[in-house]
This record gives sequence, C-alpha cells and structure tokens, in this order.
Amino acid sequence: MNIVQLSHYILPAKKYGGTERIIYWLSRALKKLGHTVYLIAPKGTVVDGVEVISYKGKLKDNLQVIPANADIVHIHYTPDFSIPKPFVVTIHGNKKEGEKFLPNTVFLSKNHAMRHNSDFYVYNGLDPEEYIYNEHKENYFLFLSKTSRREKGLDTAIRIAKKMNINLKIAGGYGFSFRKNIKYYGEVGGRVKAELIAGAKALLFPIRWEEPFGLVLIEALVSGTPVIATKMGAVPEIVTPDVGFLCDTEDELVKAVENINSIKPAACRDRVMHHFTDVIMAKNYLKYYQIFKEKFLFYE
Repeated sequence: MNIVQLSHYILPAKKYGGTERIIYWLSRALKKLGHTVYLIAPKGTVVDGVEVISYKGKLKDNLQVIPANADIVHIHYTPDFSIPKPFVVTIHGNKKEGEKFLPNTVFLSKNHAMRHNSDFYVYNGLDPEEYIYNEHKENYFLFLSKTSRREKGLDTAIRIAKKMNINLKIAGGYGFSFRKNIKYYGEVGGRVKAELIAGAKALLFPIRWEEPFGLVLIEALVSGTPVIATKMGAVPEIVTPDVGFLCDTEDELVKAVENINSIKPAACRDRVMHHFTDVIMAKNYLKYYQIFKEKFLFYE
C-alpha cells in the first residue's frame, strides 16, 4: 500500500512531543512492514527509510504535493480543508468545545473512543530500541509530564514525596525545591530521558483528567519501570495489576509506593512488547486504512 502521513510538526521530536513521536514511529513501522511511506512534513524533518516531502507555510496550502499514487492519507487532526484522496484522521487529544469529528476518525484507546461516541481506536506504540531496559532500579521515583499542566498531578506527586520522604525526580518543566529529596530536571529527551525512566523505582502518574492514552506509561513499562497511577481515562487499559497500581485516593497512592517492589520489571517490559510496540500499532492502523479506503473516499 502507498501510505501518506501528513504532519505539521518537524520530526523527530527533540524533547517533549507525544504526537510527533507517534507519527515518527508509525511511519518507520509501516516501512518495516513493506509498505511505501511518504511523510509530508515541514522543512527540517528527517526520518530514516521514509521519503520526506517538505513544505513551507501552512499544510492546507501544500496538498498538491500528495503523490498521485497514494492509496490512503493519514492526518493527525481534523482537517479544515479538502483532501483529494481517501484518508484517515487520528485525534490525539480530548474534544474541544464545538469540535466535530469526521466518520473516518480513529482515537487512541477504547475509553477515548467511547467518550467521543466512537468504536474506532488504535493504541499508541513505541520503538523499544529507543529505550533502556533495566531490572536494577535506583533509589528514586519519577514524575514525567508537562509540569505546567495542573491536571497531570505534580502537586500530588510532591505531597507523596514529602510525606514518605522518598526521592522524587521531576522532568517536563522547571521549578524550585528546597528539599534534597525533590529535584527538577526540566524538559528532557534522548539518552537523558531514557536513563531517567529506566533507573526509576516507579513512574508516578497521579493525573486528574481523562487521559486519551498516556505515552509516558508505555515508555516506563518498556524500560522495566512500574507505574503508580490514578484510574482516569485510558490508564486502566494500559496499567494492569502485574505492571503497577491503579489508585482512587492519595492514601492508595502511598500504599502503592510502599509495595512497589512486588512488581517485576520483566512483566512491565512484556506488557509493552505484546501490546504497545510501533509495529503492533502500524498493523492495527493498516486495518483502518483498508476500511476507510473503501468506505469513505473523499472529504469535501
């Protein structure tokens, strides 16, 4: 199949950028599976093994660069312009006020789809080769999300660290701490990020919103790092009892920290390798490509 990915991001992402990483991994995985992949993306994008078609300006003003032989076009937000080929849309966030979704829209989890009145979803997947698997953990817990977003629960993670006097490393933004056991790392990427995740006793993920998926969850698990999280959004679809703890209250989060050594790193890694890799994600998208190629031909 000749597949076009449309991205208005420069790829690959350097530090923060969940959607960027998914487009990058998906493009490469489709290529691994033997398909011809074109990536239409802003100038500066480089993806090994994938033909990149660069553009300047707005994406909707550059649709003439879509190859004539394209079987399907995959765009990662609802377009406000006509696409001259059969296409699929992936929504990576929650619905905004007044937002309407096209019938050929795919979501990131069963919960995400259900909350938007759909049955169509594909779980995100990552390239395991970009992470470090480590069974031997260091003496710290990790919070890894945009610290500026209150719904991510950084305040809860800090309270737990203070209450239990555990070492907490915070990545995803800058802040100040006057405690030796709490340290900020800012936004991280590459080897630094991989090492932080792999060395942690657990990822703390005490969110207060309906998470569409939670890429950091599988980044932790593939590294052999258990997850301690709240039961919000898609989290229960990803974090099973063998790889972490799902909590309703702060007291339950504290108890989970106390019992974290009961979780085996190998089980965490296996969870991702069997359900959340880039290749698994690509195979699942291929099913939707075929469906929508035949059913929803054009958007006018």
